[in-house]
Amino acid sequence: MKRRLWGALIVLAIGCGVVFAFGALEQALKARPELPALLPEGALLSIEARDFGSLLRDWNTSEEKRAWLTSDNYSAFSNSRLFGRLSQAQDEFSAAAGLPTDADLLNRVAGQESCLGLYDIGNLEFVYVTRLEQQRIESTPLWQTRGKFEQRTEGGTTFYVHKDLQSSRVAAFAARDGWLILGTREDLVAGVLDRLAGISSHNLFGEGWYAEAVKQAAGERGDLRMVLNLDKIVRTPYFRSYWVQRNITEMKQYTSAVSDLYRTRESYREERVLLRRAQRNTDPGGDIAALAALAPEDAGFYAADALPDPESLLQRLRENMLEIKPERTESAGVDAPPSVAAQDPGSASQLDVRIDQAPVTQPTVDAFDSLRRLLRSQQPVASLEVFTARPPRDGVFVSLQTGMAISAPRNWDVGAVRDAVASALPSGLSAGKLGVHWEERSSPAGNYLALDGALPLYIEVDGKQLLLANDSALLEQILVRRQAASQATGRDGITYTALFRHTREQDNFRQLMAQLDQAGHPSEASHQGTAADGQSPSFFSGNIAGLGKVFSRVESEKLEESDQGTRVQQTVTYQWVQ
Repeated sequence: MKRRLWGALIVLAIGCGVVFAFGALEQALKARPELPALLPEGALLSIEARDFGSLLRDWNTSEEKRAWLTSDNYSAFSNSRLFGRLSQAQDEFSAAAGLPTDADLLNRVAGQESCLGLYDIGNLEFVYVTRLEQQRIESTPLWQTRGKFEQRTEGGTTFYVHKDLQSSRVAAFAARDGWLILGTREDLVAGVLDRLAGISSHNLFGEGWYAEAVKQAAGERGDLRMVLNLDKIVRTPYFRSYWVQRNITEMKQYTSAVSDLYRTRESYREERVLLRRAQRNTDPGGDIAALAALAPEDAGFYAADALPDPESLLQRLRENMLEIKPERTESAGVDAPPSVAAQDPGSASQLDVRIDQAPVTQPTVDAFDSLRRLLRSQQPVASLEVFTARPPRDGVFVSLQTGMAISAPRNWDVGAVRDAVASALPSGLSAGKLGVHWEERSSPAGNYLALDGALPLYIEVDGKQLLLANDSALLEQILVRRQAASQATGRDGITYTALFRHTREQDNFRQLMAQLDQAGHPSEASHQGTAADGQSPSFFSGNIAGLGKVFSRVESEKLEESDQGTRVQQTVTYQWVQ
């Protein structure tokens, strides 16, 4: 009898173990819900994190945070209108929640899998969902003060709401099945509870724009993912006011975007996908990899572009080489016209002067017309810009060298290039272009032409490739690189690439920024860019240079873009100093 009893108990235990094992296996294999599927429709953007708590801890203990909080960049930001509006909103949310909505509260409610949906930029209306243990939820200040909130019920779950009558701000929160939900609107928190309960099937994840954007990303989500409804965001007045790049017109061509951030100890990599409204020309243009390989190793910045617009190329030539004032400007030998003495418009001698005829004006001559027509006729397929800053020889001024390479489908005419460039030179360089000519120079890497004049300019033509520089050493470096760049290859389909060597350029950059501020405001030079006596820091040497110091451990930033017509893919890699 005992054996039978023990046998039955053993069988029962095994059966229960099998049932529990299958149950655990079923729970393990059951896919967790997509976090955006828990959010109501209508969000302008969503931000997902695999482990938000870990990201927040890394930021709180980082050198970058400590440097930023003590930087001139943060000092300028803390005095900005945007900072004031955000601080006001934070105070109003604190009044609605009945407790400080500060960094301490954020640390307490930062769980693992997390998602935030932003529904209104101006009013900062959002809902936040995070995976958090029940014990941690109950230890949060919100949960412990829930007795001060009004209670609501949605989807079988009680949630808590409080409205500040003075600002009309709302604070609402709930907890269900290991999820903590926080929101600034009662309906948003109730909407999340409905979706957790399976009552509502309509959600952000199922919206057409969102589904298409995520589909086009077609990759494993990063440690952090942001999905934006650009069709709606770009139309808002806040985007026009606070978007740093100020390229509103360019951004209007996109309907949505996805950005995934992947982190390692060596680098951060951001994968972006932007979706266009209409198809664009997908001709890949010239060989970007071969052109980018011409950039010297010590170049601070370079950018290679496929199918550059001729007008854009001309503008870059003007800004970087042709319109820069020479370091030494000699007298052109032309006297300034004598000033015309003002005549008394009320004198009797003016009675016979006709006033019904427009004054004779001299037609304006476009000095860049020849160069513009040359670029258009060549139809460039790729271009390269190279910039390198060199420390001052005299200990005062940082010099900036620029080089360009332009590839075309047909050979360049050396004479046409020489004449077009000469006609575009500043009118004051010499009287009637007298004395302006080119001389041939030789180097181990090859021969090139040098402008004999006060403006440094050097060109070299080799078949379908045109090289220009405002520094002979830089041009010779490019020539040397070209000899070794014939076998250079890159990622297929790349239409734009750029690299900035941040560590290499930091000191030169800061000194150059100080020179810019000193040139614009000599009286503030003694402050050396930093905030003093309650004054705002200088823009370049304080504010901008301060931001560079914050990211001093970033060795370089590289961008690669592939334009596929209706889909633009970008890869941005931030390499850390090891």
